[in-house]
Amino acid sequence: RQGRSGSKRARETGAGPSAAPHAAAGSRARVRVSVPIGDIEVLNLGNNGLEEVPEGLGSALGSLRVLVLRRNHFARLPTAVAELGHHLTELDLSHNRLTALGAKVVSALRELHKLNLSHNQLPALPSQLGVLAHLEELGVSFNRLAHLPDSLSCLYRLRTLDLTAFPRQLLQLATLEELDVSSNWLKGLPDDISALRALKILWLSGAELGTLPIGFCELTSLESLMLDNNGLQDLPTQFSQLQRLKMLNLSSNHFEEFPAPLLPLAGLEEVYLSRNQLTSELVLQGNQIAVLPDNFGQLSHVGLWKIKDNPLIQPPYEVCMKGIPYIAAYQKELAHSQPAVQPRLKLLLMGHKAAGKTWLRHCLTEEVVEGSHAGRDKQKNYSLSPPASSKGIEVTSWTADASRGLRFIVYDLAGDESYEVIQPFFLSLGALYVLVVNLATYEPCCFPSTVDSFLHRVGARVPHAVMCIVGTHADLCEEQELEEKCLDIHRQIALQEKHDVVDEALARDFELRSASPHVAYYGVSDKNLRRRKAHFQYLLNHRLQILSPVLPRLRDKLISVAEHREIFPNLHRVLPGSWQVLEELHFQPPQAQRFWLSWWDSARLGLQAGLTEDRIHVFHNLTCLIDILNVFFQRDASLLLHKLLLGTSGESEGEGESSPVMSLPTQSQDLLWATQLHHYVEGFLLHGLLPAHVIRLLLKPHIQAQQDLQLLLELLEKMGLCYCLNKPKGKPLNGSTAWYKFPCYVQNEVSHAETWNNGTNLVGQSFVAEQLQIEYSFPFTFPPGLFARYSVQINSHVVHRSDGKFQIFAYRGKVPVVVSYRPAKGVLQPDTLSIASQASLPNIWTAWQAITPLVEELNVLLQEWPGLHYTVHILCSKCLKRGSPNPHAFPGELLSQPRPEGVAEIICPKIGSEQVNVALVYPPTPTVISPCSKKNVGEKHRNQ
Repeated sequence: RQGRSGSKRARETGAGPSAAPHAAAGSRARVRVSVPIGDIEVLNLGNNGLEEVPEGLGSALGSLRVLVLRRNHFARLPTAVAELGHHLTELDLSHNRLTALGAKVVSALRELHKLNLSHNQLPALPSQLGVLAHLEELGVSFNRLAHLPDSLSCLYRLRTLDLTAFPRQLLQLATLEELDVSSNWLKGLPDDISALRALKILWLSGAELGTLPIGFCELTSLESLMLDNNGLQDLPTQFSQLQRLKMLNLSSNHFEEFPAPLLPLAGLEEVYLSRNQLTSELVLQGNQIAVLPDNFGQLSHVGLWKIKDNPLIQPPYEVCMKGIPYIAAYQKELAHSQPAVQPRLKLLLMGHKAAGKTWLRHCLTEEVVEGSHAGRDKQKNYSLSPPASSKGIEVTSWTADASRGLRFIVYDLAGDESYEVIQPFFLSLGALYVLVVNLATYEPCCFPSTVDSFLHRVGARVPHAVMCIVGTHADLCEEQELEEKCLDIHRQIALQEKHDVVDEALARDFELRSASPHVAYYGVSDKNLRRRKAHFQYLLNHRLQILSPVLPRLRDKLISVAEHREIFPNLHRVLPGSWQVLEELHFQPPQAQRFWLSWWDSARLGLQAGLTEDRIHVFHNLTCLIDILNVFFQRDASLLLHKLLLGTSGESEGEGESSPVMSLPTQSQDLLWATQLHHYVEGFLLHGLLPAHVIRLLLKPHIQAQQDLQLLLELLEKMGLCYCLNKPKGKPLNGSTAWYKFPCYVQNEVSHAETWNNGTNLVGQSFVAEQLQIEYSFPFTFPPGLFARYSVQINSHVVHRSDGKFQIFAYRGKVPVVVSYRPAKGVLQPDTLSIASQASLPNIWTAWQAITPLVEELNVLLQEWPGLHYTVHILCSKCLKRGSPNPHAFPGELLSQPRPEGVAEIICPKIGSEQVNVALVYPPTPTVISPCSKKNVGEKHRNQ
C-alpha cells in the first residue's frame, strides 16, 4: 500500500512509493499479480516510459484506490483515469511531460485525497480543481504556473501544498498544514500570512527573505520550520510565541549572535545555525581536522563547541571532547614541557581457534622469520619449536623499528567462544585488526564463520576500522589450492560489499509514509526518519577499510602501513613530556605490583610528573586485569580446580567464616574441601554461580586484600560480566556470603521458572491479558556477549528472576517480564532479542512501566556498537493473542514518540478490519533514548 512523500527532498529526488504486495511494476515494466485483478487496491506503473493508459480501467480495477504513474511520458492526463473517479483516492503523475490536465477528467476525480502533479510542464491549472472537495494533499511545484485558479480557495480540506510561488489565494486555506515554497525569490511574506494558523510544516528555504513579518509569529501551530539559505540577521521578538516549534533550520543566514527569541522555546528539539556569522558558536564536527592550532585554547568566549567525528591527534580526541578549557590546559602543558613522540600502535589478532594467531604473534614479537606456519617460504634451518597454544587473551609489546622507536602493542584475542563476551572491550579506534585464517582448513562454505562474522563484528564495534586478512599454514596447501582459496576470500568479500543492505536502505525513501498502516514507516515522525536516514549514511561512510584480501606475510606490511599518517594519524601524535613521565611512574615499584591505585595515589604521581590534579588520568594495570579475565572465561574445569587448590594453601574454606570441615582430621578435611571446591567449579560452569570467597581464592596472587576483591567485583559488574545475587540494594550483607552470577555460563536454554507458551502468553493465565512485546532484529551480526551483559544491566530493575541461556523470566514489582534471545536458524534469518510483558487492557500502563526501563537499558548498551545495523519493532498484540507465527511489526521509532492526539485505534494490516488499541503500540511516555538513534555515536566507545 501506498505512502506519501513527507519532505521536499523526497519529492525532488523522485523516490517513488513502494509497490503494494498485491501488484508491482519495476523499471522494466514487469507486472506481478498474485490476486484477482479486480481486488487490486494499489497499482504502481511508475518509471516505465508509458504514454497511454488502456481504456476500461474502471471496470477491470473496481477496487483500485491508489494509482502511481510517476516518471513516465504522459503529455496529458489519460482520459481512462476518469473511469476510476468513483473510488480513486490517490493519484501520482509527478515527473511526466504534462502540458494540460483536461477539465472533464479532473472533475471526475471527486474522491481524490492526494494529487501529485509536480515536475511537469503545466502552464495553468483548471478551475475544476476546486470541485475536489476531499483533496488533502496537492503537489504542483516545478511547473510553469504563472498563477493559480481562484477555485483553489474552495479546497477547505487541503492540508499539504507544494508550490513554487506564494499566491494570495493560499491565505484562504485555513486548514493547510504543510506548505513548501522553497527556492523562490519571494523577497518578503505578506503580514496576513497569520491566516494560515493550521500550518505545522513550512518550507521557506532559499526564499531570499531578509525579515519576517510580525504576523508570521502568529503561526502558533508550527512544528517544523525551514528558513535556511536566506538573508536573515535577526528574528522578531514575538517569534517566542511559536511554542510548538520542535525543529528550526536557520543555517546559511547572517546571524552574528544567537537569536534571543529562541531561548523561551522550551519544546525546541533541533536548531541548526551552521554557516552563519556567530562569534560564540563553533561547530567543526564531521570534518578531517587532525591538529588544532597552537592558540586554539584562547577561544574562551566560545560557548557552543562541537568537534566530534574528526581524526583528532593533537590534542587527543579525549581532551578535545572535554571542552576548550581542557584544550587550553593541554596546549599550555605542551608548550612548557619537552614534547614526547610515542609511535605506538595497537595490533589485534583475531580469528577462530587454531587459526594460527599465537604462532603469528610469536613470529612477530620474537623476530622469528615467518616460515612454515605463517607464510609460503619454508625455512630449512628453523630450530625454534612452535609455542604452546594461547591460554586466553595475551598482550605483548613488539618493537618493530628500534631506530624510530616504533612499537606495537600486540593483542592475541583468544579464538575460543568462551572469550567472546570480553573480546569487544579490546576493540577500539586507532588500532590495526588482523584477521587470521587457516588456509589449510579453509573452504568456501566456511567463509561466513571464518571471515564474514569477524568483519561484521569489528565493523559494528569500530566503524571505519582498518583490517587486513592473513592466511596461515600456507605450506600445507598446493600452489593452485592456495591461490584459489585466497581468490575465494577476495571474491566473497567483494560480493558482501556489493549486496550491502546499507546501499539498499539509502536507495529507499525513508520519508515515505501515509495514513495507511501498510507502509514501513507509518506514523514515524520527521525527526526519527531523519535520524534513521542519517544512521544509514553514517554506516555507508564508515565501512571497514580492508587493506588487502589475503596476506601470506605480515611483518613488512605492518611497518609499511604504520608509516601512512592518513591511515593511523594517532601513531604520530606529539604528547607533553609530563604525560610520558606520569605513565612511566605508574609502572615503577611499588605501584606497578598493585592491581589498582586510588585517586590520591595517582594525584601524588601526577605531581611528581609536574601535572596538577585537575588533569590527572588513572592508568590501570592492564596485564593484571587481563590475567583476571582469563581466569573467569577459560572454561577449563581442571585449571579452575587447580587454581582453587593452590589458593587454599594455608587457608580454610572461607576467610572469617566458620567451616564445617575444621573439626575433621587433616586428611578428611583436604578430601572434603577438594570435593566442595569441585562442586563450586561444576556450579560455575553450569550455572555461572560463585561465592565471593571462592572468587578470591581463584584470583590469588592478584587479589591480596578484601578491598581488592570488592573493587574488582564492582568493576566486573560495571563491565556487565556478573551481578550479586543476594546483596540488598544499598545495604551490607551482614556477614553472609555474597554469591555472584556470571550469565554467560548459564547452560539451560530457558529459565526454570514460569515460561511463556510459544512466546505469546504466560502458562495458566487468561487470554484476557494483552501482551506487549518489543523485538530487536539483528540481520548481520548479534554482538557477542550482548545477551549476557544485558542480563547484568537489567538486574537493578527486576526481582525474582530466573535465568536461562537464552531467556530471563523476572518481575518488575508484580508485573512479569520475559527477555528472550533467539539465535538465527539460517543465513537469511536474523538474530532477535525481545522484551515482553502483559496486563489487562485497562492496566496496560503497568506492562509499559515494566518494560520501558529494560528497553532504555538495551538502547544504551547498543550505543557501544555504533556501526551495528539493527531494527526495532513493536509486535502487534492482536496477532500475538491469535498465536500468529509472523505477527505484524509496528516501527520501533513509535516508542520515542507521543501518542497521536485523537487516535484511539490503529489498523493491523494482517488482521484485516480489526483494530489495535493505540495503548498497545505507543507507551504512555516516550522512551528516553530512541531505538537506532546515533546521537553522540561512538563517544562512549572511544573513551573505553
